[in-house]
This record gives sequence, C-alpha cells and structure tokens, in this order.
Amino acid sequence: MILFDNPISSNALKVRFLLAELGLSYERREVPLARPRPAWYLDVNPVGGIPTLQDGDLVLSESNAILRYLANREGRSDLYPREAPARAAVDEFLDRFSMTLRPALYRVEEHALGFGGREPDPGAARREEGQIFDTLWLFDRLVESEGYALGWFTIADVAAAPVLFRTTRTGLDLSPFPNLLRWRDTVTSRPAFAWADPVQ
Repeated sequence: MILFDNPISSNALKVRFLLAELGLSYERREVPLARPRPAWYLDVNPVGGIPTLQDGDLVLSESNAILRYLANREGRSDLYPREAPARAAVDEFLDRFSMTLRPALYRVEEHALGFGGREPDPGAARREEGQIFDTLWLFDRLVESEGYALGWFTIADVAAAPVLFRTTRTGLDLSPFPNLLRWRDTVTSRPAFAWADPVQ
C-alpha cells in the first residue's frame, strides 16, 4: 500500500492513525500542500486532495472513504459495524463531524496556526472561539461520556482525533466541554495515534 500524504494534513493523519490501529504497513509519499498540486500527483488523484491511498489496483481518495475501506478490508466490524443500524450511527457521526464540528474548529485553527497563508493571530483565534461556542456545546451533548463518540472506538473517533489533537496546539480551552475534553484525551492517548506521527 502507498499513502500519498503530507505531515501537516489532518485528513492524512486520520488515515495514518487507522493504518497504525490496524497494524498495516505502507509506504508514505509526501505531497506538497501548495496548490496547484504537482502534475505527478494529479495523475494519481485528479481532484488533488490529500490523502490518496493506493492498494494494488485500487486508488482511493477522500479520507473518510479511505477509513471505511480499510475497516472493511480488514474485517473490523468493531470499528465500522456490519449491522445497518450501528453502521448508520457511525456514518451519521462522521457526517455531523465533517459538516459541523470540523469547519467550526478550522475557524480557530486558521488564525491560531496561520493556515491559508495567514500570519498566526492569537487574538483573532480567541474571538473565533466565542463564535463557535454553540457548536462546541452541541457536540459536548452528542458525544458519549465514555471517551468515544458513540461509546466505543470506531472510525468516527479516528476521523476526529487529528482535529481534536490540534486543539492542544491552538490553545482552545475545552474544559467547559467535559465530554469533548474526555473524547480528545481518550482518542489521542491511544498508542496508534502516537505511531501515526502527529505534527500539529
């Protein structure tokens, strides 16, 4: 297997996290973050997003699709259930995270860490924190209190872990949100997360 990734990409980190959880070996090929992406990478993934997984003849992009594929490939129904109701719950949380919590946290990240060509601006990051309070409050009530989104470890936790970890770099205070804080600390303390080489 080959993973086309970049150390800074949170989407690439989630795939490395799952590969580590599954104990799968793979080759990493770094793709520059700058756009336009190099022609050699667009030959692999015409959309140009990071990451892309190549597994034999299969070339798959979109990080959540890769998570689903890998869990299915390895027969890990504990991570991505086969039963329709349990699988639907994982899919729902993946979508809720991707469409709601992820964009909210990015609003803080882009200022705190200087993403998108910005200079780091801690003051702007703190102002954004106030703007996303309601989203954090909502997700604190959606996340189960056991330290995992749905009460047990799934690919929904894998998907969220890099962005939750990034709150330790942005200075976002999760203490008013005990379930989110417990979720972050539980998933990022798994040995496989360290093996996945988180940078920020």
